[in-house]
Amino acid sequence: MTNLKRSFFLASFYLAFILILGQTDYAGKPIINFASYFYMAIMIAIPATLFFPAISKIPVYVPLLAWAVIYMVILQRIDRTNSTTSIEFSIVVLEFILLEAGVWIAHQLAVQISYAESLMDALAFGAFPNRVHGIETESQRIKIELTRSRRYQRPLSLLVIEVEQVSPSTTKSIQTDLMGYFSFAHVGQIIDDLIRQTDLFLKDRHGRHVILCSETNFSNVELLAKRISRTVEDKTGRHASWGIASFPEEALTFDDLLQKASDRLVNGKSFEDSPVLMDAEKDTFRL
Repeated sequence: MTNLKRSFFLASFYLAFILILGQTDYAGKPIINFASYFYMAIMIAIPATLFFPAISKIPVYVPLLAWAVIYMVILQRIDRTNSTTSIEFSIVVLEFILLEAGVWIAHQLAVQISYAESLMDALAFGAFPNRVHGIETESQRIKIELTRSRRYQRPLSLLVIEVEQVSPSTTKSIQTDLMGYFSFAHVGQIIDDLIRQTDLFLKDRHGRHVILCSETNFSNVELLAKRISRTVEDKTGRHASWGIASFPEEALTFDDLLQKASDRLVNGKSFEDSPVLMDAEKDTFRL
C-alpha cells in the first residue's frame, strides 16, 4: 500500500502544482499563462489514463506517446493567441513536459490501483476458494467446447448468474468494495460446490458468474439454476437471477450465447412464467 499512497500523493501534488503555477501572479500578471487547451488536455488525459482498466496493463510509453502526438496535433491546429499571450517556445515545452508528467503519474496510480484490486481479489478467493476464471484466460477451452459440441452434435448450454449487490447506502464506499470482492468469492464457492468438474466456471467483465455446461440441455441447466439460486439465498440472504442460452440452436458463438443469456436474466421466482424462456425450451434437444 506504500506505493499506492505515494502515487496518490504525487497525483495530488501534481494537480495542486498545475493550479498554483497557472494562477500565481506577479505585478498583476500571471507568471506563466498556460493555453486553455493545455488545461483541457490535462482534464482529459489524467481521468482517461486513470479510469480505463486496460491502460494499466500496457507499458507506460504507449499513453505517453499517444498524448504527445495529441498535443502536437493540437499545437498545430489551434491558435495559441486565442487563449493566451504566452507564445514563447519555453512555455510550449513546459506544457508538453507537464502533460507527459501528468500522464505518467496517472498511469502509475492506475497500476497501483489495479495491484490493490488484485490483492483484494486474492484475499477474497483465499477466504472462499473456488475455480472461477476470467473469460479472457479461458478463450481456448471455450473454443474447444463449442467445437466439440458442434462436431458431435451434443447439447451445450450457458448459464449466467447475477446476485444482487450490497446496498451502498448501508456501508461506506471502501467497505462496499471490500464486501463486493468477498461476496463474489463466497457466491463463487457456493456455485463451485454445486456444478460438475466438467463445467467451465467463468466470470465476465460485469462481475457475473458464467457457467458453460457441456453435455447439458436447456431444461437440465434450468434445474441447476434453481438449485444455485435457492442455495445462494439460503447461505447469503441475497437473491440470484439467471439467464440461459443453448448452443447451437440460439447462438453460434460464445459472445452471442453470453448476450442471449444476459438478455434473459430473470428473478428465480418468476423464471417458470417467462414466455421467452418457455418458447426457447421447446426448441432445445434432450439428453
